Amino acid sequence: MMFFNSINDWTLFGIILSGILIVLSVAELIRNYNKWSTESTRKFVHIFIGIIVSSSPFIFKSNLQLIALSSLFIVVNLILLKSGKVESMHATERLSYGTVYFPLAVFIMSYLWWDKPVSFVLAILVLAISDPIAAFIGKNGRSIYTPWRDKKSRRGSLAMFGTTILIIMIGTDLLSRVYHAAYLIPMPVLVGLSIFTAFSAALAESISFRGSDNLSTPLITFLSYEIFLINYTHGTLPQLLVWTFISIGIFSLAWKQKSLSTSGAISGYLLGIIIFGAGGWPWITPLVFFFISASILSHLHHKPYSHRNILQILANGGVGAIFAVIYFFTNFPPAIVLYLGAIGAATADTWATEIGFYSKSRPRLVLSKTIVERGVSGGVTFLGIFGSAMGALMIGILGEEILHLNDLLIPITIAGLTGSLVDSILGRFIQAQFKCSQCGIQTEDRYHCDHKTKLIFGSKWIGNDMVNFINTIVGALVAYFFWMNYG
Repeated sequence: MMFFNSINDWTLFGIILSGILIVLSVAELIRNYNKWSTESTRKFVHIFIGIIVSSSPFIFKSNLQLIALSSLFIVVNLILLKSGKVESMHATERLSYGTVYFPLAVFIMSYLWWDKPVSFVLAILVLAISDPIAAFIGKNGRSIYTPWRDKKSRRGSLAMFGTTILIIMIGTDLLSRVYHAAYLIPMPVLVGLSIFTAFSAALAESISFRGSDNLSTPLITFLSYEIFLINYTHGTLPQLLVWTFISIGIFSLAWKQKSLSTSGAISGYLLGIIIFGAGGWPWITPLVFFFISASILSHLHHKPYSHRNILQILANGGVGAIFAVIYFFTNFPPAIVLYLGAIGAATADTWATEIGFYSKSRPRLVLSKTIVERGVSGGVTFLGIFGSAMGALMIGILGEEILHLNDLLIPITIAGLTGSLVDSILGRFIQAQFKCSQCGIQTEDRYHCDHKTKLIFGSKWIGNDMVNFINTIVGALVAYFFWMNYG
């Protein structure tokens, strides 16, 4: 420590950057001349860089150097990935953007949470150590499952879970002493903290795609760790644990009933933990209402099970979770209204679709008089618009009654209607539409009849999930604007 304190931070930045480049060069030479597998050299680089990054709070006095380092590698790794060079960094058996997600995770955490060094160090160590161990142990595992798109081994997931428990238990105790914590965590609480965090980390790793676990694992590890500890210090840990078991039951049942896919159930659980951990029962209730009401309305008219996946869960609940995290760490009161606006917009859009199903008149394309078939993107009915308003209004009522906020009904209702309208406009003019090469049907899905569909209209980057995500952003901003100015 004294050695690092005697050197300028930017000099240290240069030393570490040079060291990383040297290690990358050596790994590439070893791969080329000793015929090491690209997967082995990639894991070696992953572990080495992860340990160096986790040491940053001990090395640098501020976060500027780590922000600069992670920004540099985001750009460089993107270029190298596209060029196909330096295979020791990114080569795997499948296309992976892990080398970009890793520095992106470091950038986010160093920018937002540099003042929480213990959580930062442990989250990076879990990625640097638990993830490669899980891959190594799970490589020859016979029990394979596919939570989302990447195949996983149950042995690997258990290894991820067990290794993370050890890192959290040992690391928390050691780092608490290094940073002279006011008090040491009691052993039963430390065990609970380790299991809770490891469970979330293992779930986050399981629903990865093309290296996305390099982003999701450290972020979920960090948030789970912080949520558990802060709820413990605030005396609300029993409530968090009660919700944990309830949500496991809820999402297990939804998965069994085929309302959610495996990735949808896992991501729903994780989002629920973040939102409940941030605000408790008052915050989670609107989200639970949205999920239950959407499921009931969908099943009432015997609509085929939707198997909502992780993308659909994030599209409808991701923005709300972001505002919950903002509130959790900053206690920024308007974040509550922004959260309700996002959930209100998601509810309004879903109710518009489900209640509009009962309309006796056929839908018309938004901003036109053209009549279209049910389910066509951009189609609206008066009954659907009424359902949209009612869905948003219900979220406003919950906000006023449970969160004890005034003047929410009109802002949330307007936000829901606006978000739903934007959703329809994007669906008509921009959203990607595909045609199935097997059955010839027009669809919003990139795959149909187990074959990739052909783009016939719109932007391939703007699918239904992206439209729903934009809908919740618009809903949040509109609710905040009307609440601030007319509430």
